[in-house]
Amino acid sequence: MKPTSKLSFKIAAVLFKGLFRIMIRYEIGGRENLPANGPVIAVCNHLHHIDPVLHIISILPRDSIFMAKEGLFHYWPFPLTRILMDIAEAFPVNYRGTPEEIKRAIRQAEKVLAEGLVFGIYPEGTRSRTSQLKEAYHGTAIIACRSRAPLIPVGIWGTEKLKGIGWLSRPKITISFGQPFTLPPTEGEPTNDQLKPLTNFIMKQLAAVLPPEYRGKYK
Repeated sequence: MKPTSKLSFKIAAVLFKGLFRIMIRYEIGGRENLPANGPVIAVCNHLHHIDPVLHIISILPRDSIFMAKEGLFHYWPFPLTRILMDIAEAFPVNYRGTPEEIKRAIRQAEKVLAEGLVFGIYPEGTRSRTSQLKEAYHGTAIIACRSRAPLIPVGIWGTEKLKGIGWLSRPKITISFGQPFTLPPTEGEPTNDQLKPLTNFIMKQLAAVLPPEYRGKYK
């Protein structure tokens, strides 16, 4: 489960890095905050389909595996997203799926962390149409409580401009890593009453690395 060991991943990473140098201007800040080894949960906001590719590239040379919404794993009508998910060894989750489907995704996330990799997740569950943070699902807090892994906020902005002729303007895109943090320990499985403030705490850390106009309800 180490994507950088795959030839297809290495080729794709080189191709996308070259493509991004031509089509966009992007900078990565705070990359030194990412621990050099050990399990880490990368908590990311989501503005555009291209965000996962940029996040994975920004995390290199560390290995990372992302949880992505189930809709990206269909060959129809856009096969490229499914191909990219396969290359990156991402795995699907249906936030509105059955309890067993959600448990399966959580177990997969725990497996990634147990192998000492970076596990990436989008707590909002989908792209924000307004570019502002939306109310997050509790999955990130559940995984963090069960794994005891540290979290790191990874904010991205500027990709919302990548539509229509926006691609021709070489917009500036910023990826910003905040300081790692951990959640306070809980006794056993956290209850719903505990998960809400834990989720809010996580999202506040993510909001802190974003410009104010992107923070939405977590200002």
